Parts: sequence; structure tokens; C-alpha cells
Amino acid sequence: MTAIPDRRRTELVLLLFVALIIGAGGVLVCLGMGISVLQAARPLAVVGAFIAAAMMLDLADPRRDRWLLPIFALLSGIGFLLLWQLDPRLASRQLIWMLTGSGLMVAAYYLIEDVRDLARLKYTSGLAALILVGLTLVFGVEHGGARLWLDVGGLLSFQPSELVKVLMCIFLAGYVAERWDLLREDTRRVAGFQMPKLRHIAPLLLMVIFSLAIFVGQRDLGAAVLFFGLFVAMTYLATGRKAYALIAFVLFAGGAFAAYSFFPHVATRIDMWLNPWGEPLGRGYQILQGLFALAEGGLMGTGFATAGGATIPAASTDLIFAVAAQQMGLFGATAILLLFALAAHRSFSIAWRATDRFGALLASALAIVFSLQALVIVGGVIKLIPLTGITLPFVSYGGTSVIVNFIALALLMAVARDCTPHLRGGELS
Repeated sequence: MTAIPDRRRTELVLLLFVALIIGAGGVLVCLGMGISVLQAARPLAVVGAFIAAAMMLDLADPRRDRWLLPIFALLSGIGFLLLWQLDPRLASRQLIWMLTGSGLMVAAYYLIEDVRDLARLKYTSGLAALILVGLTLVFGVEHGGARLWLDVGGLLSFQPSELVKVLMCIFLAGYVAERWDLLREDTRRVAGFQMPKLRHIAPLLLMVIFSLAIFVGQRDLGAAVLFFGLFVAMTYLATGRKAYALIAFVLFAGGAFAAYSFFPHVATRIDMWLNPWGEPLGRGYQILQGLFALAEGGLMGTGFATAGGATIPAASTDLIFAVAAQQMGLFGATAILLLFALAAHRSFSIAWRATDRFGALLASALAIVFSLQALVIVGGVIKLIPLTGITLPFVSYGGTSVIVNFIALALLMAVARDCTPHLRGGELS
């Protein structure tokens, strides 16, 4: 019998440690709900899905990254525990989505024999993203004041913006990789700044318009901030010039101010963020309940054994971080943020070691998306920015987001399959 290689052993030990943590949390939830502790096997099924996925992925490539699966397994397990004590029915559905997503992750990993093949689909991905956004603007169904959903024949409902995230990552990575030298060298001086020629930067500038269109048309501030942040970060990676980020921010801020001035729903969202006490039982109720939950959690939290989140609107989605802070306290909430920071570190490490420019940029784009999602939703909960409708990856409830997050994870691991040093001197060579 051959010994388990050190890298595989490390991942297995980490996953078993995650199982121990989630199992203990499951017992606490069972005690709080007054049900048999044998039901704690349900959250363990989440970790089991990651362990099974790890075993199947080893058949394809035993050299893959060993940290990503344990990190996201722990986040998924925490999310399931929070949902379980909020609404067992939602938790059951989430478990189905997680099992489905882990299976699709393995399938995608096997299907993507060479991640560079996706670079040829950059314009197809960009066009598909625009079509999905257009369909949502025209045919979308409103939930909670935002037009985010598409219903297909009354049988299937999904959130296109989740899929658009991955499509835009592929488009931006492919476009920037293709125009790398032109974006950096084929420039002209405009108002004291060295700017790429319009024909090179035009598709990227369209992203600013794209972000504002989502903001105004879909009433989706979260997606707008997410796509805009992705655009700015990728532009900076492509050029290394901070001036571009500043110019893009000024353009977006100007557009946001115009939207605030001319669109009532935008003005309402901003006003409630600035002064939720103006309508504490109305439009400011959600923000205030999230803040109350943060305060109630204190340092150590109320614990999984106590029912929480009952008074928080959208507790399973938009304000899942508030529930986490209430149940787990400041220490637990900080641990969740550290897990996302570690995931970002591993993702950028994969980008650093990628064997080609497209792979490096794709891994960077996915890392930026995961990080921005966490920052935006946490910023909304603590009232740093207006509350948005995006989900906390692998933690919040949501079928579309769970599936897409697992596919994004498959892309990250595909980039990491054959990593050798590719970045030199802090920039892509």
C-alpha cells in the first residue's frame, strides 16, 4: 500500500478538521432546535461532497492546489449551519445545490483540458453576458425592488448576473491578454495622462456603461459595483497605471450622481443608507435590523444553539453576514473574512504561478470577483456602503450563485493544474 503523498495528506487532514468543526456546529444547532443530534449528519454531507470531489479530482491531477477546497468547504459548512437554524427547508435546498455544484465542478475540471482554450471564447463570452443582461432588463422579474431574475417557462428561475460574472472574467482576461502590449505601449498623451488609443480601450470603457446600465436598469447596485470594480482592477493589471482607475472612478461617480438625481429608486436607496432612522419601521428597517444583529452578537456571539435572524429581512441572502456575526460574534465574523482573505491569497498565488498570461489574468479576475463580493456584502451590512442584493459566496442561500461559484472554483483549479513561475518583478511577463 503506497503512502499518501504529503500534499494529498495535507488536504485530507484539513478537510477532516473542517468536518470536525462543522459537525460540532451541527450538534449545537440540533440542541437549539430540539432535535436528535443524529441530524448533525446533514451539515457533514456538505463537507462530504468536498471530500468526494477531492478524491475524484485526484484521479485527474494529484498536483492541484490543496487549499482551495478546504477553505470553501468550511465557508459552505458555516453557510449551511446558518441556513439550517434559519429555515430547515432552505437548508435542504441549499444542500441539493451544493451537491449538484460539486458534481458540476468536477465535470468542468475534467472537460477543461487546457484553460487557454477558453481564451478563444472571449468575445463569445462577452456577447453572451450582454445578451443575458439585455434579456433581464426586458423580461426580468422583480424581487425586492430589483429586476434580477429570469423565469423560463414558469419551471425554472435563475439569476443571470451570477453567470455573467464568470463570462465577464473570461472576456476581460482574454481581451487584456490579447491586447497586453498595445494597452501598455500604444498610447498617446491626453490631458497630461498617457492613455491607450481609443480602439484599444473602447471595449473596457464599455464596462463602465455596462455597470451603470445594471445599476439603473436592474436596480442592482451590488452587481454594478462588482462589475465596475472588476473592470478597474483588470485595467490596472493590464496597464499598471493608477490614473486609469482614477478616471474610471470619476466617470462612475458622475454617472451614479446623475442616477441619484434623475431616478427615484436610486435616490431612495442612497437616502435610506445615509439615514435609516428616517423610516425605522419602513425602508430603513432592514439596515437597522442588520446593525442590531451585529451589536447583539458581541465578541463571542449568541451561539448556534440559539435561534437567530428571525427579525432580519433577507437573512438567508443579503444579510447572511449579519446572522453570522449575531451567532458567532466578532471573532466568528472575522474568521469568515479571514477565510475569504486566504482564498484570495491562494487565488492570486495561482495567478502568480500560471503558465500563460490568460490563465494568470483569469485567476486574478476570479479572485477579484470573490473578494469584491465579500467586501460589498459586508460593507453593506456594516453600513459602509449602501446595502446591495449580492450574495456572500458559498455562504448565502441561492441556487444560481452556488452553481456558478463551484464552476468558478473549477476554473481556478484548472489554471493551477500546471503552475510554473510566470510573473516577474511584480507584473505579468
